[in-house]
Amino acid sequence: MGISEVFRSAAFRVAVVFALVVTASTSAVFGFVYWQVATSDITRLRTILVDEATKAAVEPTDQVERELARRLTGDLRQLEYVGLFDADGKHLYGNVAEMPPVPVDGTAHLIEVHRLNGTQTEPVIFVAQRRPDSGVLLLGRSLYEIYALRRSVLQALAIGIVPTILLALLAGALLSLRASRRLQAIRHAIKRVMRGDLHERLPVHRTPDDIDEVVRAVNLMLDEIVRLMNQVKTVGDNIAHDLRTPLSIMRARLERGLASPSEKELRATTQDALADLDRALATMTALLRISEIESGLRRSAFASVDLAEVCREVFEFYEPLAEAKSITMRIDAPAPVPVTGDADLLREALANLVDNAIKFTPQGGKVEIVAQAEGPSIRIADNGPGVAPGERDKIFKRFYRSADHADIPGNGLGLSMAATIAELHGFALRLEDNEPGAAFEMAPPAKPSAGSEPQPDAARSARRSASRTMTSI
Repeated sequence: MGISEVFRSAAFRVAVVFALVVTASTSAVFGFVYWQVATSDITRLRTILVDEATKAAVEPTDQVERELARRLTGDLRQLEYVGLFDADGKHLYGNVAEMPPVPVDGTAHLIEVHRLNGTQTEPVIFVAQRRPDSGVLLLGRSLYEIYALRRSVLQALAIGIVPTILLALLAGALLSLRASRRLQAIRHAIKRVMRGDLHERLPVHRTPDDIDEVVRAVNLMLDEIVRLMNQVKTVGDNIAHDLRTPLSIMRARLERGLASPSEKELRATTQDALADLDRALATMTALLRISEIESGLRRSAFASVDLAEVCREVFEFYEPLAEAKSITMRIDAPAPVPVTGDADLLREALANLVDNAIKFTPQGGKVEIVAQAEGPSIRIADNGPGVAPGERDKIFKRFYRSADHADIPGNGLGLSMAATIAELHGFALRLEDNEPGAAFEMAPPAKPSAGSEPQPDAARSARRSASRTMTSI
């Protein structure tokens, strides 16, 4: 970055304004101190002279002369002009031979007079006091030293302001150069992102400050953009991956049906192709549904929901299906469990979990739904075959199906959708061993203990791993 760019930068302009403000503030403080010192000295001098003149005016003449002689010879800084005159104005004593144009009123007056030892003039404070014998006592003090002090202070202030301004401008230039280089690095990183390098991130400073807060927010935004783009790509890959097989099967069946001379066989082949097409459409609908949920758009419609009521609705819907399979269903939701969320989505997540439990539980088994206000949490447990330890991190992946249950219909998206809905509501979907069987619990994520790193729940880790896997297909 060139020097001209530094001078044009907003940071340098701010530094200049700051330097001017500091300079003005410093000058104001110096000026106030200077004014206070000068004023207090003159005020004090006026008071002293009036007091001395008042006291000396009533003393005998010989005593006044002795006192004035001592003051003139012993302490020249206090009394520099002294004059004692009789009632007719004749000079009796002192170094002032003629009465200056000062009112004889016992108050202090500032006038310019010629110095006693030269022709130059100087400011002097005089006090003329009338004596009892109608004579006049004149006392005076030069302000030369006070005025000299004023000039010294003004010169020192003038000399000190110049380097202050230069140092402030230099510091402003250095700080603005540093800030400009940092902003330039951020600008270059943004340009690389705009050119398509979405893995580029804005540089973070070693010492956190306000700019770093903005940079971190932008980096988080870029992470979310990448996540959403990967999500869109994953949905497309998933749809292509899952439709390729059924479409190939449909094509082969239709070719065989067209090649067959029997109309009955052609009709049966067409019906099978329609069934495959329905399964493909159901899979596509489920994938699009997961993408919609992951986008978080449904949060705007969140309202108060009673999880216990949702559990009872799902229980009533699936109880006939369980009875048809000779499975005993039980629900434990005695008290309301209020949460904030989308009732339809929560009902859909719970339905997927209950459907899976009924699907994998053998005849004569049990399925239990428990809703607790503590947490809050929902637990769906069965006494089926359970999940093998090696598969517990895989069942939340999209399209994953265990080889031991390949004969059971499904597309491997139910648990992924349930985990997505749980995460949207701030819950975590966890798998536990029911001994025998499996238990899925939807509850707030467990808080990490002090000093430990937070661990993601299995469902979220599995789904993120699935997204990375599907993205690379």
